[in-house]
Amino acid sequence: MRRAIRGVLLSPVVILVTVTMGLSGCGNVLVESQFSVTIEDPGGRLAPGPVEVSVFDSMMGSSDEWARRSMGTATATVPYTTSFQSTATKFIGDNSPSQTIAAGLALPGFEPKGHFALDLRPIDGQTTTVAAPFVGYYDYEPARDGPVAPLVLTFTSTARESQWQIRIQVRIPTSP
Repeated sequence: MRRAIRGVLLSPVVILVTVTMGLSGCGNVLVESQFSVTIEDPGGRLAPGPVEVSVFDSMMGSSDEWARRSMGTATATVPYTTSFQSTATKFIGDNSPSQTIAAGLALPGFEPKGHFALDLRPIDGQTTTVAAPFVGYYDYEPARDGPVAPLVLTFTSTARESQWQIRIQVRIPTSP
């Protein structure tokens, strides 16, 4: 009888120790994502000259103020560049880049009342086209300001150890 009870009690303890040891092999790490953005405006919808642009960690904030912290300029030939770090759960020894990247892309000269959400699933060496949905800032009201169509853009991803290098090509639509 004692042996049977001991076996029943020992099984959950063995399972708990095994699970705990398995989980101790992973943790949160900081991973860097680097971005470069070029802007094409074939219809001339933007003001002439460099275009204000920001790529930012939308998990940390999604306000106009947060987007402006990393604001810079881009043209069709001179890219805007930035990077940010985010956390990812990794096993010990896993130096691969994250499977997904969440970011915001702000273009105040094109849509001043919000940014476009980038939910990227990069694949090393591939170019992908995505439709980035519009995310309004606090002063955006769809009934008053009108709907905003997703922004179609292409991105090319390159893996560099534990980080992604993302090249984004934005082509401003020729009509609203």
